[in-house]
Amino acid sequence: MRAHRLTLLTALLALTLTGCANLGSLASREPALDKEGREALKLAHTLRDAQRLQAAHGVYARMDERHQLSGSYLLEYASVASAVRPPREALGLLERARLSLGGDVKALPAPQRLALCAGLGRARLALGQSAQAERDYRCAVQADPRNTQALNGLGVALNLQGQSEQARQQFDTALQLDPGYTPALNNLALAWLAAGDTTRAIGLLNQARGLDDISLQLNLALAYVLAGHDDTARNVLLEHLEPARADAILASFRTAQSRVQAGAPLTSELLAASQHPLKLLED
Repeated sequence: MRAHRLTLLTALLALTLTGCANLGSLASREPALDKEGREALKLAHTLRDAQRLQAAHGVYARMDERHQLSGSYLLEYASVASAVRPPREALGLLERARLSLGGDVKALPAPQRLALCAGLGRARLALGQSAQAERDYRCAVQADPRNTQALNGLGVALNLQGQSEQARQQFDTALQLDPGYTPALNNLALAWLAAGDTTRAIGLLNQARGLDDISLQLNLALAYVLAGHDDTARNVLLEHLEPARADAILASFRTAQSRVQAGAPLTSELLAASQHPLKLLED
């Protein structure tokens, strides 16, 4: 069985690796590498492009130990590290890359600026630095106004600062650009749920009912419970969970609903629910 976590309001908290698909075009003036370095970099690119990010990180790390990385190559390393290493470590690498590229983010070509700013934003969000993350994600959006991951990240940063309406605008813009971008759909629905608009949240999540995204289904079930439709919530859970596990999750959702009715902040209950580990049925 595969382990998953219920992704709720703070979700970037599962943001994907911003710019990973574009990292091969980051370099404008490539640092010089010897034959060994070129072969190692080629392997790192192959592993990275195959989404074997942990293995790619190992190759980049060895190159860094040999002082083979600077400029755009160091940025590649930092971007991969941000997906597989602790955020504080990734943040340090990203700052090294910024300095290696001249220190002035505004002077960088757009692809480098996007990768650097989005990486910084992702790391700062994970460290709870939402105001700094907002600044970084605004930089990323300026570099590429159509980048859905950057827009989603900016929305999360704004939401964590209580700027709910502005956050929803970012999620909505991302969905206008890509209606199938589930992180923004999920976050927009949860933003409405946190605002107490369960009808709108349910409508959004039902649009993605057929997608193979467990977080969307779990959040839909929670929204139904908060709206008082427990039977429908259970049916949603049974699409992905064994009956015993579905009933346990449903019970936790009912408990959360009871606390909200007793005056507990809904946002706190959403955050608490996001810590529940789930075991899903194999496909």
